[in-house]
Parts: sequence; C-alpha cells; structure tokens
Amino acid sequence: MNLLLFKIIALLILFMFAFFISDFRSKKGMVLLVSKKLIFAIKVFYFVPMFIYMYVIINLENIFIHTYIGIILNFIGLFLVTKAKIDLGKYHTWTGHILSSTRIITNGIYAFIRHPLYTGIYAFIAGAITISIKNHPFSFYSIVIIMAFIFSIMIFLAITALRESDFLHEKFGEDFIDYKKQVHAFLPIRRYSFDEES
Repeated sequence: MNLLLFKIIALLILFMFAFFISDFRSKKGMVLLVSKKLIFAIKVFYFVPMFIYMYVIINLENIFIHTYIGIILNFIGLFLVTKAKIDLGKYHTWTGHILSSTRIITNGIYAFIRHPLYTGIYAFIAGAITISIKNHPFSFYSIVIIMAFIFSIMIFLAITALRESDFLHEKFGEDFIDYKKQVHAFLPIRRYSFDEES
C-alpha cells in the first residue's frame, strides 16, 4: 500500500474513533462509578495519547507487516466502539458513569462481549502501539512516560468495567449473573442465549 494512502486511512480511523468515544453529555440519572477527580483527569488528558499517535502517523516513514496488523486492530477498535455505542442507544454514558435507569443490553455486540466499548479502546491502543514499533521519533524516556500514561488509562477502564458489572449485578441480580456466565467481558467466545438453562 502507498504510504500516503496508509496515513490517510490511519488518520480517518483515528478521527472517527476520537469522535465516537468523545461523548461528554451529562444525562439525567447518571451514577458515578469512580471519583469525580479521576473522571475529570481522564477527560482532560485522554486526548494526549491521540495527539501523540496522530504525530506518529503523520511522521511514518515505512510500512512493515506489523504496521498492517496495527491498522487492522485500529479498525476493530473503531468498529467495536461504534457498534457498542449504537447498541446502547440512550443508555450510553461516558466512561466512569452509568445510568440509574439502565438495563442489561443483550442484543447486537452485547450478545458476544459484555464490555465492547472498553474492548474496542484496548484494541485501538494495541493497534497504535503496534504501528508505533519502529515508527516513532521518541526517546526511551519519552516512551516510558507515554506507556505509563497509556497503562494508567487501561487500568482506569478495567476498574470502571468491574464497577459497572458490580452495579448491574446489584441492580438486576440473577438476570445479570446469567448474562455474565454466558458472555465474556472482553472476548467474543460465546453468544448470549435467552433460553439457556443455568
């Protein structure tokens, strides 16, 4: 593939991904899953890795096999985030919140993965890291700082996913337990079945 075409595709995927995860609307009945300070910090700084990744894409000089793998992971991440947001519909909130009026969504992508939004973000991050291998202008110390920042975001998402599951378990009891038994948190191992005996 032509390097310029690759950059254009990678940047389009990045911009679309940024658009779909940037939903800061406050909705009536939103419940905090983590502290307000932590959510504020993530909202302020989550764009930093995106700008760094955009810089990497713009300055790409070579395309390797792993660069193609990275763009595929980026696309998978974009697909999961987009599909999850569409399937959640009015129940979607920004990371770190959940609606008190929420329900268990078991259709669409949620029939295969319990946390497709977080899975999509993880896939996108993995793709960005993969593309950046041998294609970045950063010093060793800069890479350590960037990776620490990315790792912090991934921990934040994992904690939020756990607290979201706890909230749904408390609110829906056996219905959520049945769903949780059938559908993996991050991997599409098995499809949800309404009729399955637990």
